[in-house]
Amino acid sequence: MLRVGLIIPSSNTTMEREFCTALQGIATVHSGRIKLVNVESRELTFLEKGVYEEAEKLSTAEVDVIVYGCTSGSFIRGHQQYAAIEEEVEKSFGIPCVATAGAVIRALNHLKSRKIALITPYTHDITEIERNYLSAHGFETISTYHASIKENTSIGRVKDEEVFDWAVKHSGKNAEAVFISCTNLSTFKVLGKIEQTLNIPTVSSNSATLWNVLQRLGLKLHDKSLGQLFAK
Repeated sequence: MLRVGLIIPSSNTTMEREFCTALQGIATVHSGRIKLVNVESRELTFLEKGVYEEAEKLSTAEVDVIVYGCTSGSFIRGHQQYAAIEEEVEKSFGIPCVATAGAVIRALNHLKSRKIALITPYTHDITEIERNYLSAHGFETISTYHASIKENTSIGRVKDEEVFDWAVKHSGKNAEAVFISCTNLSTFKVLGKIEQTLNIPTVSSNSATLWNVLQRLGLKLHDKSLGQLFAK
């Protein structure tokens, strides 16, 4: 069976669970953690330093792909931060690498969606950095919602139904897709429901990352409950 090496913030309680459930029978998930308490610029900026140490550890488990599973932690230092991380991990350890911020761009491009409704649990300042990040990659953010949650464990406690309400109430009128940011936000149980309600593609940090990981492994997963990314 294939092995996925997953690097996440230490306070992330969601991404492992969603990945393990979705990849059951396909791949096993093996995790490394980098200390993070609050989702704020000061802490996020220092996360990257721990990526390479955790990647080295995971390489000894002979994983087939290494994932840096933090959205804000892979765009906080610039629009190409994710690409530099992926390149460095692949060069250093010879293992394919996917960073979440890059996976989001690839997923939205695949869906040919340019006008985005951005939904985040973050504070206003982190959300604005992300809006600028999307703009730098050619996307127009036509509506935003931020829940202003700093403590990452609190983000992990947000219920799926609440995420559904955020997306439906704040999607805007002309959005071509909804993007729900943060790998610690639980979304897999409501992505399909949001799409059915709004009739537009819905992508989360975790669904985009999972889709990109499967691409790097040469695999496909058909699961309509995870949205249009996995329905084609």
